[in-house]
Amino acid sequence: MTEAEWIEKGKEAYSRMDWKGCLDSYAEAIKLNPNSDAVELRKMAMEIIEFYCKDIYNP
Repeated sequence: MTEAEWIEKGKEAYSRMDWKGCLDSYAEAIKLNPNSDAVELRKMAMEIIEFYCKDIYNP
């Protein structure tokens, strides 16, 4: 898959609140291009997860 396809897949996962799929897709895009827009998208998704899903990290 291309970087753009991984980013699109990450956005689709984000819209479904599939956090693992979202972060994994962005990570794959970043592997292909370390300067990808996915860097910022992944950072924003992590901030949302850390804010709204605290129980994921602190059961």
